[in-house]
This record gives sequence, C-alpha cells and structure tokens, in this order.
Amino acid sequence: MSETNENLILKYGKPGSPYPKDREELEIGFYRSWKPILIKEGFYHFLLGLESYLEFQKKLSDLAEEPVGVSLGLSCMVEVNVAGGILTKAKQIQRENQGQNDSQHQDTNAVGVLDSLWQAFREGNSTNIFAVGVSEPGWETKLRKLSSTVKEGKLSGTKSFITNGAEADIIFWVTKSEEENPVYLVWRYQHQPNPNFASEAADISKQMIEEFFYTDFTPLVTHLKLTLNEYPISPEDLVLENYGKLGMELRLKELLSLVSLLIGKSKKVSIENEIVKIEIEKLTDWRDNFLGNCQGNPDADFLLSGFPYPTEGLLLALCKHWNLDSPKDLKSVDPDYQLFVWEDQLTQMLIQKKKRKLS
Repeated sequence: MSETNENLILKYGKPGSPYPKDREELEIGFYRSWKPILIKEGFYHFLLGLESYLEFQKKLSDLAEEPVGVSLGLSCMVEVNVAGGILTKAKQIQRENQGQNDSQHQDTNAVGVLDSLWQAFREGNSTNIFAVGVSEPGWETKLRKLSSTVKEGKLSGTKSFITNGAEADIIFWVTKSEEENPVYLVWRYQHQPNPNFASEAADISKQMIEEFFYTDFTPLVTHLKLTLNEYPISPEDLVLENYGKLGMELRLKELLSLVSLLIGKSKKVSIENEIVKIEIEKLTDWRDNFLGNCQGNPDADFLLSGFPYPTEGLLLALCKHWNLDSPKDLKSVDPDYQLFVWEDQLTQMLIQKKKRKLS
C-alpha cells in the first residue's frame, strides 16, 4: 500500500458515514463528495499522463480495503476507464489531425470543449463528473443494434444503465450512424446549464426523462436510466466520431479494475486465513507482472492477452473460508462480492472470443 493512499477512507472519512468529513451536510452525491479528495490523492494521474496504469490499479486496491472504498472505487474506475478512455481517444485523434494540419477536422469550438473537459481531473477546478451511456434495451451488447440516433441536430434514444449517471454533469452518449458509433455530449441540466437549450421556455421535462436506481452490490453508486426525446445537439457536442473497437478496450479495463478491487476487498480476510493471503499474493503478482509489461495506455490486444483474468483461485479460497459451495454464494456474506462474479453478455462474449483465439 502506498503511503499517500494508506487508509484514505479512514483519513478523510466521517466515522459512521460513507461521506468525507464536513461534506455530508452539503447534500451532494457520494462520488461527488469524494472526487476532490481523489483528485488530490492522484487517482486521475494516469489520465493526465503522470503515472502508469498499474499505479492506478494499486490505488484501487488500497481504496477497496475499506467497505465504503469498493463503491468509491467502482465510481472512480468507471469514470477513469470509460469516460477517460473516450477522452483519451478523442485527444489522440485531435493530435493526429493537428500533426497532419487537417483543417477539415479543426473545429475550434470542438477543440475548446474537449480541452475544457480535462479540467475535471485536475486540482483547483469545480467538481464535474462524467458518465457514459452505452447499454440500451435490447441491444444485446452489439453496437450495431443501438437505436440512439441524431437526426437534424436532435438526439433521441434510451440508455438503460448509466453508472454514476445520477451524479453526472455530462453523459457521453454512444449513438448509431450507419457503420459508425459517434459519441455526443449530453449536458444534464441539474448541475450546469446546457448551452443547447437556447430558450428558457424549452420543455426540458419532455426532452429528458430520468429514472435513478441502485444495485444490491456497491449500493452507494448511483445508476441512471435516461430517455432523450429530440434533445438538441450542436456540432461541438461530438466528442468522438466512432466508439467502435474502443468499446472492447474499455470493457477489459473495467474487468481488470475489478481484479484490483477484489484484491483490496479480500485483504482483511487474509489476516485470519493463510490460503486467502496466498491467493491474494498470487493474484497481485500476476497483475503487477502483467501490467508491468505495458508501456503507456494498454490497448485491447494487450488486455485481451491476459484475459480471462485469474480471479478464480482467490474466489474459491474465500468460498472455503466461509464454507460456501460457489463464488456466486459470496453475495450472502457481502453483496459487494456479486460485483466479481457477475458476467454480462459482453463479458461472456469476450470469454468466447478468447477461447476461439486459443483453439
């Protein structure tokens, strides 16, 4: 555990509360209350090019050692891996266009918007949170089945599961356009004015329909179902022209981050169980060696080379500790363990993809 992040929850937290000291009375969201502290403690340094992806993973493990830290780690990793991943790709494309002196792609307003978004990860700025909307009803983890579209400058569609969505200032909305999946910025009016609503008389309630919900595991993390009906989009709201293959990289980063959360989550059990301790050490060594071979930002091919990530040994050791039959039963001890055994359709697809590659 690094000295900087040791007992971060205990250092800044309010006893008996999931919130930091002196912030609960502000009546702001859980992740929003902690984000300035996470910025101060360097949790977004990877995005800013100040440290390796491995160092970010170590921070997640440290965070997850405290019960509140699993929820906080999930919120942080989703913003870093997914929203941050989209911004990183957009920045890379922007630099390539500048290097080619491609005036066709040099929209001054769009460049300014993109640059301003990065301030959300630096100290001394107002707290802004980004969430990403990909999942839709009936999409079956296939981008080609997305129904969100932009027509005549109006975005319509439904996103069914936006993690951090209820606290987000801006949602990165993945859409469908012919063979590509453009990503647009959707500004939630709760926290900051949307520049696209030029008229105060605009009936926002009809353009945005929100439904907040929580899950049994990591119950402090907010989720959002959001429906847009002809929400106005401007050219500078286009943050990425094609989400496409990037989606696999971002999902693999999420799964690898769950490995780090599991390492931290299991640490206290290892104090009284030698087998759990050994399995934590094995999994930690695997992660550190795997990411130690990565220079810069890990891409999909690199991340897939180590997939599926070897958590089974630790999960089975935890089952033995509590006399459980299956890792799926760990949720009876703590609902947060469901986070580490739940497989969505995309994860199942990635497992099948890796099996085909090895056969």
